[in-house]
Amino acid sequence: MKDLTINVTPREETGTGPSSRLRKEGRVPAISYGKSKEPTQLSVDSRELSVVLREIGNSTPLVKIKSGKSKASTSVIQEIQRHPITDKFLHVDFREVAEDESVILEVPVHAQGEAWGVKNENGTLEYVTHSVAVRALPKNIPEFIDCDVSELKVGDLIHIKELPELEGVEYLDHAEQPVFTVIV
Repeated sequence: MKDLTINVTPREETGTGPSSRLRKEGRVPAISYGKSKEPTQLSVDSRELSVVLREIGNSTPLVKIKSGKSKASTSVIQEIQRHPITDKFLHVDFREVAEDESVILEVPVHAQGEAWGVKNENGTLEYVTHSVAVRALPKNIPEFIDCDVSELKVGDLIHIKELPELEGVEYLDHAEQPVFTVIV
């Protein structure tokens, strides 16, 4: 897993006016919360957030947030709000997780190899689902789950129960839920 850190600064003022002023300064209002922690109002540099989100790409949104000289805390980017027209960041929610706390997340699934049905039967590989729900400790959360699809023929399916077993990771979706198939 990539070790990505976002620098944050605490903020005192909340509400529409102060949030608008922050955005004009190139910062994004944010909040950090967790099971054993009071919600904390923060702000994040907009450019730094863009860089981190680009780095995350289609991976699990797990980052470390660091405020000043304090120790970085592991967090999940729970939600990002964007302006519908300008696509600028409006607000970010960070859910802080302890190192010994199991986390439930959606993890992307990637196909590996070329399906037999695509090469030989003129089929098309279809992602039935792009991510699966997992429960794991933060240190065991994969960036994504690789699945070999090279044996798939037209009409075949790969279900969640057939995804590779990963140490410390529990799949939460129904075992019979399809992930990949080859269609004509």
